[in-house]
Amino acid sequence: MIGITSFGAYIPRLRLNRMAVFQAMGWFAPAIALVAQGERSMCNWDEDSITMAVAASRNCLAGQNKNQLDGLVLASTTLPFADRQNAGIVAAALNLKHAVMTTDMTASQKAGTTALITALESVRGGEKKQILVTASDKRETRAAYFYELWFGDGAASILVGDQNVIAEFKGSYSISRDFVDHYRGAMNPYDYVWEERWTRDAGYSQIIPEAVNGLMAKLGITVDDVDKLAFPCFFKAEHQKIAKQLGATPEKVIDTLHDVCGETGAAHSLMMLVSALETAKPGDRILAAGFGQGCDALYFVVTENMLTLSSRNGVAASLANKKATDNYLKFLKFRNLIQTEMGIRAEAPTQTAMTTLYRKNSMILGLVGGKCRECGTPQFPKMDICVNPSCNAVHSQEDYEFADVPATIKTFTGDLLAVSIDPPAKYGMIQFEGGGRFMADFTDSDLDELKVGLPMRMTFRKRSEDKTRGFVNYFWKAAPVPGGAALLDQISYKGRVAVITGAGAGLGRAYALELARRGAKVVVNDLGGSRDGSGTGSASAADAVVQEIRQGGGEAVASYDSVSTPEGGEAIIQTAVRAFGRVDILINNAGILRDKSLINMEPETWNTVLDVHLNGAYHVTRPAFARMKENGFGRIIMTTSAAGLYGNFGQTNYSSAKMALVGFMNTLKLEGMKYNIRVNTVAPLAASRLTEDVMPPDILKRSKPEYVVPLVLYLVSDDAEATGQIFNAGMGYYNRAAVLTGKGIHLSPDGQPPTPEQILENWEAIERLEGGKEASSLTDALMEMMN
Repeated sequence: MIGITSFGAYIPRLRLNRMAVFQAMGWFAPAIALVAQGERSMCNWDEDSITMAVAASRNCLAGQNKNQLDGLVLASTTLPFADRQNAGIVAAALNLKHAVMTTDMTASQKAGTTALITALESVRGGEKKQILVTASDKRETRAAYFYELWFGDGAASILVGDQNVIAEFKGSYSISRDFVDHYRGAMNPYDYVWEERWTRDAGYSQIIPEAVNGLMAKLGITVDDVDKLAFPCFFKAEHQKIAKQLGATPEKVIDTLHDVCGETGAAHSLMMLVSALETAKPGDRILAAGFGQGCDALYFVVTENMLTLSSRNGVAASLANKKATDNYLKFLKFRNLIQTEMGIRAEAPTQTAMTTLYRKNSMILGLVGGKCRECGTPQFPKMDICVNPSCNAVHSQEDYEFADVPATIKTFTGDLLAVSIDPPAKYGMIQFEGGGRFMADFTDSDLDELKVGLPMRMTFRKRSEDKTRGFVNYFWKAAPVPGGAALLDQISYKGRVAVITGAGAGLGRAYALELARRGAKVVVNDLGGSRDGSGTGSASAADAVVQEIRQGGGEAVASYDSVSTPEGGEAIIQTAVRAFGRVDILINNAGILRDKSLINMEPETWNTVLDVHLNGAYHVTRPAFARMKENGFGRIIMTTSAAGLYGNFGQTNYSSAKMALVGFMNTLKLEGMKYNIRVNTVAPLAASRLTEDVMPPDILKRSKPEYVVPLVLYLVSDDAEATGQIFNAGMGYYNRAAVLTGKGIHLSPDGQPPTPEQILENWEAIERLEGGKEASSLTDALMEMMN
């Protein structure tokens, strides 16, 4: 089987409001009001067809082994070099192996689909196994022109191969027509465009149906065998008319993306194909067509492998990560359509030394640094001596790619003196995760959104341009991660190790998943027994949660030990120490129920519940507390219950254990205070196997564990200062419970004990809690009484 094995796309972050063009130039060209709806994507000043191609290719290669690539085809009509292989620059930026075929395909808007067919046929022939096809275009127009509003910038990428195929290739059909709706001479920067009606009536409406019908006849299918139909067309009404002519119902037709980004040239057919693949499910049949001096039509059937493809930021995510602008002058400047004075600082030499570029090619274009074999320290650039002062090994550096390593801002500035097309020039020191740093230019960012610690990602961009010699210099810049500001403010548990008992389901599972999602390494403990603690247990509950965490990119290990014995508690903590080297967070969540009224409660029923809830917390907390004390940090949660705080018929064993945990916390908080160990108790109201037949059905339905998780996660965070406190949590409602001591009354002024009659006489004052106080320890309580 051959076909598509992965896909990706890139649409620049900036979007120009089309109405801004009319507002600025409507006095000159009032007719553009007819097409001034929506927005078009626009390249930043440091983006072009090469940089967008790299971005789309990286998106496509996420989760793939790029070392298995046999070829890379770059399709574009706006390549920056006429005699330097542009695909070679993309391959260098991707740091592909040298034994790879690279080629440029150009001079037609259907270059993208033609390149895709060529790659598929090459893989079918058996000579190549995997080929990356990327299409990218940044087309230029004169100002205040219909096509300035219709066009958009973008890139799309398709990986084809014969393994792990997500969309099987069934066949293609191509026709060639020297139909000239537009052309651009070799020395001209802009297209010459013929009348739109000619393009619409003799081009799109005639040539696309001919190719699509030819493919269906070739494969013996009809439009009933098509679930998604993707083809480009500038004109919305004509696009709908062509679909109707082909017999396709509106729900089958993939949106042209005109209103949200515009038509992206040679990339647009693949862009629409990627858009179709993003929402495709196994069994979906996709027909895609590319138009330009003829038409290519291709047919695919989505396979079950689509379900296992790793998530990626394609068309939908690119569209969501946008910054809209009404600044038409900025657009014109970025496109070099207006000339401005850049100052004498811009007169620095821009000639590139080709010898240096070749010798440092992987460093400059691939962002390849070094990593010390002796101590594992990464550094950029790669040097003869390890930068680690405790190592300083000589000639110990192995190649290390920094392009996909997460980074954060260490320092930054906004420089109004430095030359920048989009002032101020923003740059600073970035720190890579795991080690390595360098001074980088920042792009796709405003000065007011930059902060120390802001998550950044590396992006391949234009560094400078030698206009005299027609040479573009490329390098890597740092850009904020989409949503990075929110991530910066988000509580993180990176570097922390959490142990959660009873984590195979319900609340424990919810705690484990969210802690792992936020960076914690998690020990998922669950005996796997029944609700009443009977049975020999099962590993499946803990294993399922561990698998779920790992699939989400987190780290977790399972523990199947019982909390009800000292040996089991020690084994649980040892699991954390062996796997991750430490313990920072402990959530005592394990529990069972054996409800009976006191008269019917045998000692075994009483003791079994206390063994899990109270003794279990002791068995796990004692060894965990010892490790936390050594590390000078710890966060411990006890799980109590409303039954313990307030009582519940038939649960004397459960209530006693749950209230005893409050006493456990009250003393442990004092013992842990000087070691930065915080201990708190939570009374959750959450649906679980312990409460499913205790709670009223309507309350059970609204009591999702996820409503308890936020409070507990805050209490185990580095930011939490609270200790020795009790909290109720459930259904989105949170409050604190406390043991209060009323103001009371003194009844022995003469040093003689009062009589029962005096107690009766003053009972209201004794019982009153108004003005009551909490005591943080036994000493405080006694001092208050003596005072």
